[in-house]
Amino acid sequence: MTKLYDICDAALMCTFKAFGDFKVLGKENVPKDVPIILVSNHLSIIDPPLCASAVGKEPRFLAKKELFRFPINVLLKYYGAFSIKRGFTDIKAFRWSKQQLKGNKSLLVFPEGTRSKDGKLKHGYNGAIILALATESILLPVSVTGTETCKNFLQFLYPKMKVRVTIGDPFTLHNVPKDRNKSFINSAKSEMMMRIANILPEKYKFNKEIYKEKNFIYTKKI
Repeated sequence: MTKLYDICDAALMCTFKAFGDFKVLGKENVPKDVPIILVSNHLSIIDPPLCASAVGKEPRFLAKKELFRFPINVLLKYYGAFSIKRGFTDIKAFRWSKQQLKGNKSLLVFPEGTRSKDGKLKHGYNGAIILALATESILLPVSVTGTETCKNFLQFLYPKMKVRVTIGDPFTLHNVPKDRNKSFINSAKSEMMMRIANILPEKYKFNKEIYKEKNFIYTKKI
């Protein structure tokens, strides 16, 4: 992306290796030479750069508009972030995301829409599924654990925490109906969230009654 991105990424990894315990599991599952949509749980402000480093595809991502204040906005832009208005259907952000994928760039999405307050996976939104439909992109489930103790950017300097980033099996949408109806999109979204839950430790999983799908009908592992 840029030299500054590489410098920031290297500095983050050096800091974690020096003061923390950071491991990536499932790196072999990352598809090569194709743009992908990474879908992950969300615990902390540090999740985007850690996921980016773990996967290694320099993914772009969306961040709430409130974060784009100096000097953090400079770092976010170099990390490939784009501001989004939460609580609204942000057409501009959707078009930007679609453009990134069409331009052979990967995208990081947090389907929950915000950080989990108790660490457990919550309801997801449909955005990642709609993007996958619009661009025929591969989806890659990712889970992050241990970052919930990081509450502010100052902890980047001394990240004394045990962090695990687990990368699951890539998948695509399957049995897509011609009308791409809302029922299909909701079911595919639920399957996507289950795929994230399947690579999370038990204490981070949601109450499984939230999602009714027990079989994967509309998503297919590749």
